[in-house]
Amino acid sequence: MCEHGKEIKLCTCIINDNDTVISHKRFTKYKSKKRKEYIWVLKRYVGYANTTMDGMIIFPLDALTENFSTEKMLEELNSRNCFDFEYNPNEGDNLEIFAPSSYDRKLSFIYRNGEWTADFYNGFLYETEKINFGRVTFD
Repeated sequence: MCEHGKEIKLCTCIINDNDTVISHKRFTKYKSKKRKEYIWVLKRYVGYANTTMDGMIIFPLDALTENFSTEKMLEELNSRNCFDFEYNPNEGDNLEIFAPSSYDRKLSFIYRNGEWTADFYNGFLYETEKINFGRVTFD
C-alpha cells in the first residue's frame, strides 16, 4: 500500500466498495465497515474539555508500516501542502492518520510554532472539533 519514496496526498473524498463518495454525515456509519485504506482526520483545538469521560487513551504509534512512519509524514507535512484543498494550519490543529481496518493504530501530529510535530491531544482533557477528513493516497 505505502511504498517508500512515493508522495503522500491527503484526499478529501472517501471511496467505498461501490466507488461512491461517502458524505461527512455518513462517515460514522462508514467507520464501522472494514477499510482497506488509510484514513485521516483533521481537527481544530477548541480548549479544555468541560465534561468528564471514562475510557482509555489510544496512544499514537511511531509507524503504521515499515515505510509509513511518523518521521516520513513529518518530512512531507513540513515541506509542502499534502492536502488536496486550500488549507493553512492554525496553531493547535491536530492531524490523525489511521491504519486500515483499525482505529487503534494511528499516527498523530499537532501544528505548533509554525510546524507539524509528533504529538496528540488527551481527549479527556482537551476538546477538538473535526474540520475535515478523507483518505491517504500515494502518488
